[in-house]
Amino acid sequence: MKRLFGVTLLLVSFLCLPVAAQADAIRFGVPPWPGVTVKSEVVCQILEAMGYDTVQLEIGPPIIYKGLTTDDVDVCVAAWIPQQNEMFLPLRDKKAIDVVAVNIDEAGTSLCVPSYVWEAGVRSIADLDARGEMFDRTIYGIEVGSGMQTSTEEMIHDDVAGLGDWTQVSSTTPVMLRAVQERIRAGKWVVFHGWQPHWMNFQIDMKYLEGVPGTEKLVSESVVYTIASRQFATRHPQAHAFLKKFYVRGATQSQWINDFGFRKTAPEKVASDWIRANIDTVATWLDGVTAADGSAGIDAVRAAFNR
Repeated sequence: MKRLFGVTLLLVSFLCLPVAAQADAIRFGVPPWPGVTVKSEVVCQILEAMGYDTVQLEIGPPIIYKGLTTDDVDVCVAAWIPQQNEMFLPLRDKKAIDVVAVNIDEAGTSLCVPSYVWEAGVRSIADLDARGEMFDRTIYGIEVGSGMQTSTEEMIHDDVAGLGDWTQVSSTTPVMLRAVQERIRAGKWVVFHGWQPHWMNFQIDMKYLEGVPGTEKLVSESVVYTIASRQFATRHPQAHAFLKKFYVRGATQSQWINDFGFRKTAPEKVASDWIRANIDTVATWLDGVTAADGSAGIDAVRAAFNR
């Protein structure tokens, strides 16, 4: 299994790969989000145990969606809907991608504030602008191109709830949360992108703000899809069959995120420890699925993980 970090251009990813890996490996597009990192690692370790080669490309959603249509990316387990609707819906409607399955449906997003700010009366996005100076008229958001970042920029552009003169500071999730936690430790007011499942819900005393008209793309209950290129099912039918059954509970993904994103356990160890301890759940995902050599997929995984 190969993992490529910090790739900003899809072309660079493939110039760095051996020709054989390009031709044979299942290529996962992995946005740099803790939950997706571990979830992709779990899937890849199971596939590797079944005899497949895998490559994980750490690239952003716009590049992933493009790569799925050009057959440069095979799979992504991080299609957050409705936050990614602008990228997802046109390709789904044109049947340019394969919407494999929902892999988590206990998810949600909004702007969030520390509990002490919520207790001071900021309980809705409509309450932000009246206290704008307390927030430095700044929203702390995740990386440019993500669904949450794009929808927040639209809200600012459209002056939703008076946010037209606000600024969004965009960065990776870890950088954003460090900035948020620094402000909280200083007792300052801060508003930021929040979602669940994620370790922030365990480690930050925070509240989700209610939405107002015009915030529907950002403030919502969400589902996360596994999506693939149109060629993937033909090329790897048994891997596709596994991914159709792959489903994660919200509490499970929050555990993964907390172990990796907060406790700093390596994602490879988080994934392998979880697989070893939850082989019965893995068996439900692999019911009727065969490994690359034609044997039962779950038998290959049990052997690989000594279970």
